[in-house]
Amino acid sequence: MIISTFTKKLSQLQLDKVISICNKLGINPNWLLAVMYFETGKTFSPAKTNSIGSVGLIQFTRDKAGVNYKTINGKRYNLSDLAKMSFIEQMDVVYEYYKEGIRTTKKVPASFVDTYLVTFFPMAVGKNDDFIFQTKGLTASLIAKQNPIFAVNGVVTKINVENTFKKWFGTIDFITINTKKKTL
Repeated sequence: MIISTFTKKLSQLQLDKVISICNKLGINPNWLLAVMYFETGKTFSPAKTNSIGSVGLIQFTRDKAGVNYKTINGKRYNLSDLAKMSFIEQMDVVYEYYKEGIRTTKKVPASFVDTYLVTFFPMAVGKNDDFIFQTKGLTASLIAKQNPIFAVNGVVTKINVENTFKKWFGTIDFITINTKKKTL
């Protein structure tokens, strides 16, 4: 069952598209809806753009500084073109993004938090709660500085992300969102 927080914001056509894509991916539609709800500031707007230029339902981010495109499964998407897409059109790109993320991580997300991490920090999918977000090119402190909503004591960990979402959605919705049932 899709939680009412989401059904109040979307048409049946939009919900059907999300459910169809999530069934193909093997994930609970509430998980992807929660990602998009958070990333679009509760609007589900495919045109939503943040302060660093990320755009759309899952805030597609440019491949690297100085370019205005995101490459997904070998195809380049101009960020401004993504912003012009309808919800339904952009969901096809969201599907491609998650399909690539699942292929790359070799893990189908087992929770809402892991679904969010496919978007935010794929290498954390399936890791322990105390996993610290960092890479060879990005220090833990830089990631924390760039993502203060998730930072605790100067680092971002998987449990920090989960705790942030518990507060953001409220415990009742979070428990419903994070249920292990994968498809509807």
